[in-house]
Amino acid sequence: MSLLLQDTARNNLYSWAPRAIRGGLARGVIISPFTSPVNGNGYKSDIARGTGRIRAAGGDVWFDPTSHALQMPQVGDFRYYAEWDLWPSNQMGELESETSQRDHLKRVFRVQDDLQAPHLAPTILLHSAQSQTSQRALQLSTLAAEEHTGGPLWLSIAGDTHFWASQSELDAHIGALDQLEPAGWFITVVRPQSSVPVPAHADEVAGMMRTVYALSQERPVIVGHGDLAALPAIAAGAMTLGTGWDVRQRVCAYSDYATRTAGGDGGQWYQRPTLELLLGGMSGNEYQVLRSQNEVLADSLTPGRIPAGPENAFLHHARVLSAIIEGLSTLTGRARVEALRSLYLRAVAEWPQVQKISGCATGGNAWVGALLDGVNKFAAEEGW
Repeated sequence: MSLLLQDTARNNLYSWAPRAIRGGLARGVIISPFTSPVNGNGYKSDIARGTGRIRAAGGDVWFDPTSHALQMPQVGDFRYYAEWDLWPSNQMGELESETSQRDHLKRVFRVQDDLQAPHLAPTILLHSAQSQTSQRALQLSTLAAEEHTGGPLWLSIAGDTHFWASQSELDAHIGALDQLEPAGWFITVVRPQSSVPVPAHADEVAGMMRTVYALSQERPVIVGHGDLAALPAIAAGAMTLGTGWDVRQRVCAYSDYATRTAGGDGGQWYQRPTLELLLGGMSGNEYQVLRSQNEVLADSLTPGRIPAGPENAFLHHARVLSAIIEGLSTLTGRARVEALRSLYLRAVAEWPQVQKISGCATGGNAWVGALLDGVNKFAAEEGW
């Protein structure tokens, strides 16, 4: 199983996730203090009961402190976050000093111990790989290794497109972090808006792949909020990615942490069919047009009929995503990257006919164009 389910403010995490876990489609869940209440709220279960359901289904429980969200522009969705004991009074987000960093780390590890979750250290959102902020993020990870006692310690890296595209500066920052020798890595690409397909860039994709390729030689790598856009990281050696049934579970974006409107949970079902050969999706209406015009072609794009309903749509997506990842995971090194490149090239070739028949506005350029360019750039850098 190669999928972890990201947290959501919806009340179905502790029902849908156990079913996906029991069905062999997910390894577990990643809890976030921004989307799960500690004590329950009449809408979503309390954390002890909810995580108990995940474990009863055989799933792993992770707690991502998501401290990097506190540096996002207009962050303000603290409706659940304030329930978690992660900061001293009136010091939320204060990580300037060694004292404040150590205090935050101790609180995070205490929460993770209470949840019986692995120690996953917090990090700071990075826009540059060579700055005072990146030095502070490195210091936070270094202190995490000092404060951590017992069991494995995982380290986090979270950055925007500019960070992941910064080439030699990125490599130097990752090299410094790698000297800390954690048990594993949890990495995230942070974007301004929550949208699928994501507006990726070739340099960012290549930088992410280069990082994963280097780090995964000795330790496992998880890509948070990865979904389809993280397949290049899987090709480079990552073992697991985060996904879910809301767009905000598939993308880590500034907009998902902004203040919510009254009564809104900020999420929406993502029910667009995922088509394996296209490495992307389309609306339900577009897919029905495609089926009505060329059923043979529609059947060739993804195995089996696509079921209706948000949970079923997600389970189908998880099956497709898992099948792609498992196919890549049977290979290693150059062969793994070349296999993904072949999948992208086939998708690019198939999309024009599909768009012509279905009228789908979003095609191969949006879904795989930049990802393919990034894979090609990474392969060229490696001399492949």
